[in-house]
Amino acid sequence: MELTFGTAQVHTSERLRNRPELAKLFNKIFGYTNVGNYARFTVFRKLLDHVSLTDQSKVLDLGTGYGEYAFSLAEALPKGQIHALDIDDERIDTVNKAKAQMNLNNVHTHCKPIDGLREKDFDLIFSIDVFEHIAPAKMPFKSAFEKLKPGGHFLVKIPNVTQKTIFPERLFEEHHDWLEEEHIGQIYDLNSLQSRFRREGFLITYAAYSDGGLSRFAWELAYLGKKTGLVGQLISLPIAKLFIHIDRLIHSNHWGNAIQVIGQKPKA
Repeated sequence: MELTFGTAQVHTSERLRNRPELAKLFNKIFGYTNVGNYARFTVFRKLLDHVSLTDQSKVLDLGTGYGEYAFSLAEALPKGQIHALDIDDERIDTVNKAKAQMNLNNVHTHCKPIDGLREKDFDLIFSIDVFEHIAPAKMPFKSAFEKLKPGGHFLVKIPNVTQKTIFPERLFEEHHDWLEEEHIGQIYDLNSLQSRFRREGFLITYAAYSDGGLSRFAWELAYLGKKTGLVGQLISLPIAKLFIHIDRLIHSNHWGNAIQVIGQKPKA
């Protein structure tokens, strides 16, 4: 399954969608511009190698945001059913407008918590860097388990509770203040996240670290470049992407700033 990423950005980015022709040209030259999301997708694409999907799979993107993963899967699986769920009505409205412009009839949107979703029997439910925004007691592991078909998989990627930085931390004080307020669920290391999956009834089929030192360097470089303005962002962008791809090639599974676990609902 070939996945492409970022084709929807010209429809979902407020800055780009206001100038559609310029946005298309910009996208051709620079590609996807959010380094953090780009890095997440490179991990997500590799994680799907550990999940069996067919042309007609039924998939739920849990906490879809602006639908970038859902759109990527919808293009790769035109006969599949891709469901995009978020509790933010503004984001779901943006997703709906983008899917109409992209003519993606196999994307179905939902603006509600997962436990209010009528749909069930999913082959895969995934959540990429969402659970760290949720209080641990409210993380919807149980609801995901119930919505999966027997043998279906649940994939969660979140930041590791322990983070390592490259440049001096004082350069990122504003971001750290945001993290303290937003990342109320960033409490797991890889072992404890696996334990949570098991407590909820899942069988662990895959667990790993990602985002080593080179990925962290890439993110920090892009963050600092963006802080200097558009020129700095554009100069840092290709360098950051290069370091991300090198990290994906050489990263060893001993430690990482991100962790991911795939659990399977027992077949019987």
